[in-house]
Amino acid sequence: MKKPLGTLGVLVNERKGTPPFADEYFCRRLCQEGVNFGMNVVVLTPRSSEPNGNYLGYQYIKGTWTQLPVEQPDLIYDRCLSPVPGIFRRRINKAAKSTSHKVRYLSRGLPGKWHVYNSLRLNAVLREHLPETAIYTNVEQLKQWLVRHPQGVFLKPQAGTHGKRTVLVRRQPENGKLIIQGRNRSNHMFNKRFTNHELGLSQLHRILSTRTFIIQPFLSLMNHEEKPFDLRVLVQKNGRGKWSLSGQAIREGGHGSLTSNLHGGGTAVDCRSFLETEYGKDQADLIMNKAAELSAIIPVVLEGRFGRLSELGIDYGIDRDGKLWIIEVNSKPGRSSFLLAGDVESASLAYNRPLEYARYLLLRTQ
Repeated sequence: MKKPLGTLGVLVNERKGTPPFADEYFCRRLCQEGVNFGMNVVVLTPRSSEPNGNYLGYQYIKGTWTQLPVEQPDLIYDRCLSPVPGIFRRRINKAAKSTSHKVRYLSRGLPGKWHVYNSLRLNAVLREHLPETAIYTNVEQLKQWLVRHPQGVFLKPQAGTHGKRTVLVRRQPENGKLIIQGRNRSNHMFNKRFTNHELGLSQLHRILSTRTFIIQPFLSLMNHEEKPFDLRVLVQKNGRGKWSLSGQAIREGGHGSLTSNLHGGGTAVDCRSFLETEYGKDQADLIMNKAAELSAIIPVVLEGRFGRLSELGIDYGIDRDGKLWIIEVNSKPGRSSFLLAGDVESASLAYNRPLEYARYLLLRTQ
């Protein structure tokens, strides 16, 4: 058997259950396909170090997950959605400086939404597709935004994921009540109405002051059935180390939801058929081409600012005029949208391109 090029360690969060880590299907695919790309693939968690300095990893062997000691990986594919404990991070950083066995990250994570926004807005093309954005500071600021944006304002955590803790604030035109709706930290929807605006804003401020939030105008990004939707574009580096578009899918939320995230109860549908239904064939082509154009610019801008990246999930809102708005950029994107949408080709690229790019990096060190 040919000697493997190296070992790819897939770093994921722990969770209860069997196996005791997240992203099981994706990890299984990587382990199964890794041999076809000439590498070992092991799954690591932030607590997978032993006192003697060895790693305890998981490998998918003969149809089951097996935990066993593994050698130090050559590449780390960080898929952790929560901060990695310092002891593990320090160990990897130390190994990254080693001369005998250097460990590298497949990609860096992006900082919070505010930093990403400020980097993207420096590009003139992207700036036209970014909603006005600021850091939330106090109730007076929120009042001013509500005056300027009578359709409402949207707040989301600077470091949030999956649509959790998102909030829409608006005045109900028929009775003047203050409406505050959104999702809590458990991703459950809430909806509150206040006749006393000061009371409502004061209660909201107590929540918003616990962490950093960004504030934006509320954009009505609904389909003709009044369901929220967005366009998820996945761009990844391929086996030549070049950025490439892997797929586009529509994520659609339910009635009354503010977001279309799959973790918040949304679903995914075929991009072209959805857009043709909503906008007609010609405009659907324009939207998809524009999304591809913007998605070719975004990774170059962010990589130039924050260092090497390997994949990005870019979420676009689309208004009724067909204009694209850059809603979010995620350096640790999910990829189940393509399977749910029935896009087998894009799903295959989404799962295999991290292995293609890992192989490219390993070959460059031979």
